[in-house]
Amino acid sequence: MKKEVDGTVKTWKETKMKLGFDYAHPIYQACNTKDDLRTFWTKWIQRKHAHDVFLDLYFAQETQNPGPLSELTIHLIQSNSSEDRYLKLGGPAVHTLIAPRPFSETAQIAEIEEHLYRVKALPLGKISRNGFHVGFSYNGPCIFIAFVRLFYLKCPALAMNQTKFSEAIGGSGWIRGDCVDGAVETGTLIRECKANGEWGPPHGKCVCAAGHQNVGDSCDACRLGSFKPADGSGPCHPCPVHSRTYGDGASECECERGFSRLPADPEHMGCTRPPSAPVNVTFHYLNDSTLALQWEEPYDLGGRGEVTYDVECMQRKATSEQVWSRCGEDIFFYPASKELTLNTVNVSGFRTHVTYKLSIRAKNEMSKKIPSESSVHSITVHREETSVMRTVSPYQVAISPMEQKATPVRVIGGLVTGALLLAALVSAVFCLIRHSYKRLRKKFKTHAGAGECGEEGFAYLNFTLILPFTTSSVPVHSALREELLSGLRNVLVDRSKLTLGKELGKGEFGAVYEGIYSPSEGTKIKVAVKTMRVGIHCHEDLESFLKEAEIMQHFNHDNVVNLLGVTLEQEQDSPTPVPLVILPYMKHGDLRRFLIATRYGDIPMFVPYQCLLRFMVDIAAGMEYLSSHGFIHRDLAARNCMLGDDLRVRVADFGLSKKIYSSNYYRQKVAIRMPIKWMAIESLSESMYTTKSDVWSFGVTMWEIVSRGRTPYPGVSNHELLDLLETGHRLRQGECDEKLYDVMMSCWHRDPLQRPCFGELGERLKVLLSELPPLEASKEAHYINLGLEAANQAGASGVDPDAEGAAGNVYLPAPVATVASPKEDEEGYLVCIKAGSAHRPAD
Repeated sequence: MKKEVDGTVKTWKETKMKLGFDYAHPIYQACNTKDDLRTFWTKWIQRKHAHDVFLDLYFAQETQNPGPLSELTIHLIQSNSSEDRYLKLGGPAVHTLIAPRPFSETAQIAEIEEHLYRVKALPLGKISRNGFHVGFSYNGPCIFIAFVRLFYLKCPALAMNQTKFSEAIGGSGWIRGDCVDGAVETGTLIRECKANGEWGPPHGKCVCAAGHQNVGDSCDACRLGSFKPADGSGPCHPCPVHSRTYGDGASECECERGFSRLPADPEHMGCTRPPSAPVNVTFHYLNDSTLALQWEEPYDLGGRGEVTYDVECMQRKATSEQVWSRCGEDIFFYPASKELTLNTVNVSGFRTHVTYKLSIRAKNEMSKKIPSESSVHSITVHREETSVMRTVSPYQVAISPMEQKATPVRVIGGLVTGALLLAALVSAVFCLIRHSYKRLRKKFKTHAGAGECGEEGFAYLNFTLILPFTTSSVPVHSALREELLSGLRNVLVDRSKLTLGKELGKGEFGAVYEGIYSPSEGTKIKVAVKTMRVGIHCHEDLESFLKEAEIMQHFNHDNVVNLLGVTLEQEQDSPTPVPLVILPYMKHGDLRRFLIATRYGDIPMFVPYQCLLRFMVDIAAGMEYLSSHGFIHRDLAARNCMLGDDLRVRVADFGLSKKIYSSNYYRQKVAIRMPIKWMAIESLSESMYTTKSDVWSFGVTMWEIVSRGRTPYPGVSNHELLDLLETGHRLRQGECDEKLYDVMMSCWHRDPLQRPCFGELGERLKVLLSELPPLEASKEAHYINLGLEAANQAGASGVDPDAEGAAGNVYLPAPVATVASPKEDEEGYLVCIKAGSAHRPAD
């Protein structure tokens, strides 16, 4: 039977059978068309959004003998309407196909299915009109068309590398893209959507805008306290020192009040300010009219390295109360009065009966932007006919030698003047004793000389210089304010209750002695006594230390050495008493010497890896306790961790510790020697200390433990270390386990905020310890105790290289002078001069 199909008749007919699918469906069949070529056309198909059309086709052909198989030809006619007149015109051949496996003339339907030829995504070309017809022509034995599908492809929606492209029809050509939120476009962002539904490579790109950083394929705003200054792929950075942000997505950090930036300052440089005033200003006369004026560098350089000085002279008549006027041209400065780089200048041209005020102004580049009177230190010079006087305070008057040819009248006049001044001084002293220390601090202005501290340009009367000194603790306590003493009753002990013995060791921040402490009648406790000789420059420093010591006395943790008390030792060459810190005595000593002794065989024992990890866990627990109470240690190292009688490690030596009250950091200002090879990058470069800088030191301490007491960064000098760390260099892994080394590396992250806290470190170390086979308790104790007993025997025999010069075990009322240990430089200490220059080598 011949059936009409879309206006075509005769050859093609439609039937239903299971061919290619498991259910009956329409099949188009043509047989014996050798002399009658006919074309089967589809209905008119509207193109809709298609640009390119593809064809899926399943068909099977019968074997043709003799000769090759006839071709199945596919045609395409485009038109704007469905009129059949287009079909009569015929259409061009788009493709010709031949089934690779024809079926035989006697094949059954099931066998024909095995010979189906499946053609996928056959391109028919671009469609430029409203619709089209597809035709199939064949001239030969039987052919079956089992499946026909016409379709077009789409390029899927795409989001990657901070770009977004919406879904597009295949063959659409160049498509405009968009940047994700927080990103900006660099170059025109376009991408080709190909006919096969695939995207071509992009032109142009998107990068995260200033204040945003890459997180996967998106751009997230910098969090509060961080910034990113420019468009690009870089990360957000913590705000540099003395700056902050007030919201997310900041491209710059605003300077704190009193600080600013210069246009030429690097974007990651902290905000700075003018320097403080010069200190220790002195002068001496070279002749009757010329003096040499000298000073020292300001304590605070304002965060900048450069500093210059201007010297200004003002004058008025000695007996006049008139306002100051600028000195005339008769006053001459050598080498100059402006932009001085040296800390001295000669001033000449002084006249008698004239009072002069010399002002030294410290300057840096920021001084032009933020004028500051706190950068000026002034002194007054009074030049009389008979003598030259320098006025530094109401109670200090320095008188130069009288002229050799002075008349007796002048001599008598000078003596009378001196007597009157002395009487005034005595009266002032008794008046001061009756008033509180607080009123003295605000009332009397004096010259800030060596050994003084506090607000610039002010100093405070030292009671211990007035009262006669005795061996009791009464004069020492007199140097402290009464309101402070009321809060220190539990930490201060009488000096007479402590007797010092032999020196156990001597470090950069003081010596450690054996001692006998008698807290009550008939009670004697063997203790360790540490002398604090660094950071105590005046009574204000002493008061600050005692406040922190009072807090330390309440430490109560198994991995922190507890403070028994503090007493004060008055020294003849210092107006400020030296604190003696009383600690529990630990006969096993510090962890570093113990590890070194086991490595060299001085202690015949083996310390298993599990014990080393347990040491680290103990230290992490102690440091977590300290940091939770607001303390930063600043000198965490194996040498400052003690091995207790219970074989537990305790964090000790709080010589550099600081209690943080109003912020989460402490900035070192005083020049002292610091443990360079244990210090974090920010501590070396900016003298900045936080709990996270203690975490860095803990990483170095872990390395010490696993290397059994070796000195960090072997072969690297102290002054080279900062540059080495800035380039990404870290301590090598050595024989350390890979997992443990990963924990160390996390402590040495360049960004302090990315370092773990001590609680997290302790948990990670406990996990590593749990992965190791447990030791038998008796065996472990035997290992440790065997070594400790050997070490104690060595100590009992007097072999103590770190206590050279100690007077045996004879107890003395005061420390014995000793020779400094030659190993101090090898332990990584270096003078830290000022903020920003900590990496300079020691002289």
